[in-house]
Amino acid sequence: MLSRRQEREQLKTTLGYRLWSVAFTIFYPIISLFALVFTGIVRLFSGISQGLVWLLNGGKRA
Repeated sequence: MLSRRQEREQLKTTLGYRLWSVAFTIFYPIISLFALVFTGIVRLFSGISQGLVWLLNGGKRA
C-alpha cells in the first residue's frame, strides 16, 4: 500500500495534473485581471449613482 506522499507524487506525473497546472498558470492572471476590471466598473457606476442621487436631492446627502 502506498503512503500519502507516494500517492501525491504519482498524481503529479499524470497528464490531467500537468494540463491543470498549465491551464491554471495561464488563466489565473486573466481571471484576476477580469476581477479587477469588473470591480472598477462596479465602483464607477456606484459613483455615478451616488452623484445622481446627490443631484436629485438638491446637493444634500441622502
